Amino acid sequence: MLKLLASYNKEVDAVVLDNAPQNVIYTSPSIQKEILHVFARKVQNEIRNEIDNAKFCLIVDEVRDESRREQMALVVRFVDKHGFVKERLIDVVHVKDTTSATLKQEICSALSHHNLNIQNVRGQGYDGASNMRGEWKGLQALIIQECPYAYYVHCFAHQLQLALVAAAKEVVDVHAFFQSLSNIINVVCSSCKRNDELQSAYATEIFHLVATNQIETGRGANQIGTLKRSGDTNSVIDFQLKELNSRFSEQATELLILSTSLDPKDAFKLFSVCNICNLVKNFYSLNFSEQKKIQLDYELQHYELDVVKAPDFQNLSTLAELCQKLTETGKSNIYPLIDRLIHLVLTLPVTTATTKRAFSAMKIIKTRLRNKMEDEFLADCMIVYIEKEIASKFNSEMIIDDFSSMKHRRASLKISKS
Repeated sequence: MLKLLASYNKEVDAVVLDNAPQNVIYTSPSIQKEILHVFARKVQNEIRNEIDNAKFCLIVDEVRDESRREQMALVVRFVDKHGFVKERLIDVVHVKDTTSATLKQEICSALSHHNLNIQNVRGQGYDGASNMRGEWKGLQALIIQECPYAYYVHCFAHQLQLALVAAAKEVVDVHAFFQSLSNIINVVCSSCKRNDELQSAYATEIFHLVATNQIETGRGANQIGTLKRSGDTNSVIDFQLKELNSRFSEQATELLILSTSLDPKDAFKLFSVCNICNLVKNFYSLNFSEQKKIQLDYELQHYELDVVKAPDFQNLSTLAELCQKLTETGKSNIYPLIDRLIHLVLTLPVTTATTKRAFSAMKIIKTRLRNKMEDEFLADCMIVYIEKEIASKFNSEMIIDDFSSMKHRRASLKISKS
């Protein structure tokens, strides 16, 4: 890569490889890993500065990498000082097993390493596995023992998927249909020849139907003309309702329903002083003293006449946009308790998109041909790759200075030991 780059750029060619000082060629794999490590640490420090003293949410997921080592991605969700909601991958940790006790120990260790207080956790976002969501010994239960306001919310999209899949499997006809469909897909997709034949046959059929005017082309064409009677699905809906009720806990449902009272969508249609006060009373009581709760009630009454009715706030569609607008207009200083509550609600996890992106990146970074990557090297690669927005802020001089100071520290340590 260096040779190719040097062949196209004379300035680069003048300072690399044979033209570089022999003690600073920087082509050694160990040196390159150290430079990457400097990048990753600077990214993590920048994330820590973004969080500052804000409350945050933990989003955790784990998966086996190419070498069948269990890797845990640790994401933090928080609201920065400008009112923007951020989700940052702060670390990737290898865990020896996925028991709840081991995961908690590793999480606490990682938080401590990054100088983050577990008492500031205000939400937990994990998958629905028993070791994560267990009511008594699951990870979420162990975290709540130390931080009672770290409410666990299972990714809603994942919950809905699991509920519908489980309901479908309970109905014999539906289960048989999807099982047959899965077998057909496996048979076709496992063979390039069969896949090409299917596409060719479908294209020929469409061409014939269009040529004979049996189907129309254009917007609104090929629509279903009739609907089946709802009675054909009396059993599927019942099972779906049963699964939905069992997977969506009452606490999480109540928390999110009350939280919608802050939502600015449709010109604050759902705004309710009573519901917002109940949200604080039932879920965030320790975040507000009794005096602050009384003050919040008065704040909300003024807020309803000021912000809720203000033209500048009528076209907002999300709570995140409201938070940004309050900061931008200075209203966050006028209504500090409402702003604090909005920050707490925004830390609630609703998806695990960032951890999914991290694991998608891991498949690119740690492949079959690179399955012996060390854990630290893998973590550094993933952090810099996922948080490339932050990494791009650092110029070469900054990295060189940090790298040089790191080398000096190591040299001083060797001298002191000798």
